Amino acid sequence: MTAINSNNYGIFKTKKAKKLAIRYNLDLFDKNAYACQTKYVSTDDVNFIVENLWLDHFMYNTNPPINTSLEEYYNIYNYLKNYYKI
Repeated sequence: MTAINSNNYGIFKTKKAKKLAIRYNLDLFDKNAYACQTKYVSTDDVNFIVENLWLDHFMYNTNPPINTSLEEYYNIYNYLKNYYKI
């Protein structure tokens, strides 16, 4: 008897990755929508897209990817500013 490795998260490796994709209304079924070379989409793959959505917002004044509280908005801004030294 062999064990089958399956998950309940579709194309995502973890529940956290899937929940983040849902929160940002990202594709849940097409793995090609992510910069992913592995079998499953990781949290890092989803974070890459989310960070780039926020960077577009802050740098090019596009609409914010999701509605957030003012405190969360400034936390995201400060994180990206410090991380990318903008």
